Amino acid sequence: MTDTKPQVFLSYAHEDIGMAKRVYSDLKGYGLNVWFDADALQAGEQWPDRIQDAIENSRYFLALLSTQSLTKKGFVQKELKTALNVLDLFPDSESYIILVRLCECRISNRRLRDRQWVDLFPEEQYNIGIKKILEVISPESFIIRHEPALLTSNEVNMMLREHGYYDHDRNPSGKGIVHHYKEQPASDGAVVRDDMTGLIWQRAGSEKEVAYEEVDEYIAWLNRTTFAGFSDWRIPTLDEAMCIMEADKRNGELYIDPVFQVAQPRIWTSDSYQGESFSNAWVVYYYGGYCSFLLLNAGYYVRAVCSQQ
Repeated sequence: MTDTKPQVFLSYAHEDIGMAKRVYSDLKGYGLNVWFDADALQAGEQWPDRIQDAIENSRYFLALLSTQSLTKKGFVQKELKTALNVLDLFPDSESYIILVRLCECRISNRRLRDRQWVDLFPEEQYNIGIKKILEVISPESFIIRHEPALLTSNEVNMMLREHGYYDHDRNPSGKGIVHHYKEQPASDGAVVRDDMTGLIWQRAGSEKEVAYEEVDEYIAWLNRTTFAGFSDWRIPTLDEAMCIMEADKRNGELYIDPVFQVAQPRIWTSDSYQGESFSNAWVVYYYGGYCSFLLLNAGYYVRAVCSQQ
């Protein structure tokens, strides 16, 4: 599908490349269109011109700030000066430059020092900072991570609390999120579009439970046959699967909207469990209203998802 999300330019000092890669990976995982020189530049290109063009054509300029980036001379300062020139083209009411601090550092630039910034430190504040960035860049939609991850129980608990997802055991006070569901019939099965999250779901899913090693085969079949007209189906992440969890039983005995079929009461996700063993995957139980991890040789259903254009 064509990427229509606004471009975000990621600026950083070479000394902060490790954190820059992490931020880039996480924002891409949430579906953002991030311009990152380490990924975008090709061998032999005139990189100064490419970088300037990328800044001028980006809707947002994400500046990763640290002691290194604020004090060193070099191209990172030129990037910031270019961004300040672009900022002059925006109305005062609109955001363009987003300041992101990687450590305790002082912003001395007179045009930036009075602007609110986002902190990605200490480590326990990192996910909160990423969420604040998402709220600025795409406030009209609820952006959810779609790249698979290795998650601990604590990380899952934090994710549930941050998004307000309901989980009978881990976050019983969660209210869930408001969805904008639209069911669309297709010759080979109905799909459900959610304009709030930008996701497209199978209304049903696999007809029978499958072991985890069989999930990829099922997804490949959906894409090979362009199920419902789409060829980029995937297994949902735990974030995605939990976002459609309701705080009450709304579909018979299931904590899920009636727009979905009830024949898939528990589904696999693409996320793995980080614990004593790595042979586990996170699964979601709509009939009990919770998530947990399970051995990969167990049998569960698949409800595939893809992203809207």
